[in-house]
Amino acid sequence: MERIKKRKKLDVSYERKSVPVSLIDADSALTDWDKKTLKTRSAYFMLNGAPEFAVNEKEDGRFRLLALDVDFYAVKFSGLKEVTVRIYRFTDDNAEIFSIVERLKTEKLGAMDEAYLMKRLTSEFSLTQDDVASLIGISRPAVANTLRLLTLDGEVVGLIESGKLSAGHARTLVRVPKEKQLVFAQEAIKRGYNVREMERTVKAYLTPPEILQKENEAKAQARGAQLKAFVERMRFVYRTKVSLIGNEKKGRIYIDYYAPEDLYRFEELLDIIERFQNE
Repeated sequence: MERIKKRKKLDVSYERKSVPVSLIDADSALTDWDKKTLKTRSAYFMLNGAPEFAVNEKEDGRFRLLALDVDFYAVKFSGLKEVTVRIYRFTDDNAEIFSIVERLKTEKLGAMDEAYLMKRLTSEFSLTQDDVASLIGISRPAVANTLRLLTLDGEVVGLIESGKLSAGHARTLVRVPKEKQLVFAQEAIKRGYNVREMERTVKAYLTPPEILQKENEAKAQARGAQLKAFVERMRFVYRTKVSLIGNEKKGRIYIDYYAPEDLYRFEELLDIIERFQNE
């Protein structure tokens, strides 16, 4: 009988209380954050109140901030002396896991930053992709797709980090040989490809010509069958001969009539269509 692997869970019970800002320690430094951003968020907090922070209790009576560092420094910048916190009592490893998960859930991160953090969860803490997905609250394929970005060529990763290439575009390059990925990325940027166009370009490169030809022929046959079915519908509705010359892009449709009654019937159909359009 196959054993079911239990997913990683954290004891997330906490105590809520107000504590002095001076007792909270952040992993980052004030100089890590843009001053303009801090001033803007500080002004917002002065008008609307500070957010609630997650902290881990330390043995010396101080607290380690687990997420939202930029908001914490903005609060300090505003001059507030106390904030409401959720106090957790994690082990060091679980505190780090919780901190990473909170960042992934609450902070606006770039695609590569998300990938680096997820990689830490799987490599440093031996979490599975299912564990990561469950803790963050997203699907396992979403985790897998994000982690795949780490397999890309370093220069392509640089394009993602600089914002020149989207994560969606980059994911299409995972199956492309590394030595070719940068060429595809630069071409996509130059030509302004959307993700769908990028996918088609990559597929055309990876698919053997004979298979690609068969797929195109199959698509053409399917479109031909749809046109044929459309003509048959017209013949049934108009109760006369209908001919089509052309393809799905352009062509001509011929409707034959053999008596005045045919024309009267066509006119009645047009009257019905016009009444429908004018309703």
